[in-house]
Amino acid sequence: MIECTICCGARTRQYCRKEAAIYYVCSNCGVIFQHPAPPPEAMVSYADTEYEGGLYREYVEARDMKLDHFRTRMKRLSSRVRKGRLLDVGCSCGYFLEVAAAAGFDVYGLEFSKAAIRAANPSIRSRILCSGIESLNSEGESDLITAFDLIEHLGRPKEFLRKSKQLLAPGGILALATPDAEHLLLYVMRSRWPMLQPMQHLTIFSHRALRIALEEVGFTQVSIEPATKTLSYEYLVNQLRILTPTLHAGFRALGRVLPAGMTRKYRHLNIGEFMAIATWGEGEEPAQ
Repeated sequence: MIECTICCGARTRQYCRKEAAIYYVCSNCGVIFQHPAPPPEAMVSYADTEYEGGLYREYVEARDMKLDHFRTRMKRLSSRVRKGRLLDVGCSCGYFLEVAAAAGFDVYGLEFSKAAIRAANPSIRSRILCSGIESLNSEGESDLITAFDLIEHLGRPKEFLRKSKQLLAPGGILALATPDAEHLLLYVMRSRWPMLQPMQHLTIFSHRALRIALEEVGFTQVSIEPATKTLSYEYLVNQLRILTPTLHAGFRALGRVLPAGMTRKYRHLNIGEFMAIATWGEGEEPAQ
């Protein structure tokens, strides 16, 4: 029996195979995790390749859409956190850092892909360190830590949460966005669900599993909420080209008969993700 990576229970079973990966699900907390995980160096190499010419390159080139997405997310957070030092972990090419800096935060980012950092705007690139969170020693200095589309990439997510807590000042907030193991699309699509990505996504959280992990390491006032992404039809179809080829073919055919304006319009959609916002310790209430 494979032990659950979150609640450490033994009530796990094989969920599905996807390419060379095997995903397991825990009957106790609902987390879905990959075992064994691919080697870390293989994951880094994959990500760099995708930033140079694959899915992540399309992310870089969708600058206007991603800035719109992060402005929406910043509005959602700004009334709940105090202005101060913001650390964005897994910041990619820094689009959220640009938005947060414009909102008045003192921003810093961490990113493991050198290709992503090279793609960052020169105005923000110097604020990005090519490193993981484990290398930081600035305990208690961050008022807000964000990690969007990151924790699912980690084989040991509780270690990341524990380190995040150490870096937060009292009353500081950790905001996460990640794929939802309870989303309807997973039940319908199973192994064809685009969020199951063998070379990238190791841990797919249920609401219960992420709450368990956050509370275990000491976070309080955990809020679990739906999360949306800003997407155009055109961008979504391009992403499905590699993630789910059968869906891509159908969506591409539909796109041929839709007006061009409709396929390029930005929409805020829940595509199978949720957000967790958690507080560490006590501090001043954020300004409303």
